[in-house]
Amino acid sequence: MRYQNGGLKNQLAPRNNNPKLNKWLLAVNAVLFVCSAIIGGFNVYYEEYTSAVAMLLVLLVSFSNAWMAWARLKGKRI
Repeated sequence: MRYQNGGLKNQLAPRNNNPKLNKWLLAVNAVLFVCSAIIGGFNVYYEEYTSAVAMLLVLLVSFSNAWMAWARLKGKRI
């Protein structure tokens, strides 16, 4: 059944798992994870603790996103 103007049913439908998109997300978040770890290390070395905390937050979020993309590629439900 097709609804005009998108309809509420189309907005709530589950989206297909796109492996190509998940591979890109995994790659981008892996690079972001490594870069934020390096920059955070330099920030601690140069005693810039505020920036180091910000890089730690970026590190945690990128790790979480990379893990979710990897899990989707393996076919696990999240």
